[in-house]
Amino acid sequence: MLTYSEIAQLSDRDLGDEITRTRDSLFRQKMGVRTNHLKDSHLIKILKKYLAQLLTESTRRMKFGEKVEKTSAEVEKKAKDFSAEVEKKQTAKKVVKASKVKKEDQEAEDEKIKAKSSADVKVKKVEKKGFFSRKKKTEKES
Repeated sequence: MLTYSEIAQLSDRDLGDEITRTRDSLFRQKMGVRTNHLKDSHLIKILKKYLAQLLTESTRRMKFGEKVEKTSAEVEKKAKDFSAEVEKKQTAKKVVKASKVKKEDQEAEDEKIKAKSSADVKVKKVEKKGFFSRKKKTEKES
């Protein structure tokens, strides 16, 4: 997350991009927490605060008519690192772990099935129970 002084060093274009990127991240985080895909509910508060700082700087620039042409390299790198960190936190970790567990369980179950032979399986023929099957039984007995 950029500090307020670093946000002030962002160019106008980078500031707008950072605002849209933060809004998208905030939306994804809110939806992820609501749908129980993500656990980091504290990240919502952090993103809200960061978005407020970005919007405050944007409003201040519009009010005073300031324009910043170029962003310093350090600030740009730090902004990209923060957005990459947020993206990493928003990836669903449960799905990855669950798929590994499912693959292991599936492989173990496949081995069990292969180990059994067809002689182990007993099939019992069962008549269907229902209204019409009773009539057939009574007709056969008569």
